[in-house]
Amino acid sequence: MNARVFGLIILAGLIFFLSMNSSMSAPAPMQEETESPEDSFNRDQKAKMEKARRDEAFQKLKDGSQQLYKATGELKELIERSNEHTFSIQILKKIDEVEKILKDVKRRAKEGF
Repeated sequence: MNARVFGLIILAGLIFFLSMNSSMSAPAPMQEETESPEDSFNRDQKAKMEKARRDEAFQKLKDGSQQLYKATGELKELIERSNEHTFSIQILKKIDEVEKILKDVKRRAKEGF
């Protein structure tokens, strides 16, 4: 008898739980959202501003990579003009310049566009 009563209590609890769950899961009626002209204008303006920002960031990245290419070419020329017995201060300065440009280009690339 105890097993039968226990089973009925479990069954009643399960039915109660399922009925509560189904009543809670009924979707609330959604209000239809209409977009006002101002919202559309703001979204378009934001999109244009974002595109302009990305274009500017990409152009700066291209300019930085061009500077890096030029500086490494100059470094190569300096090294080719020197020999194993002479190591110019100009080479060290050019290496520092290349590192600085490289760090800037790397930072811009990480920031993304």
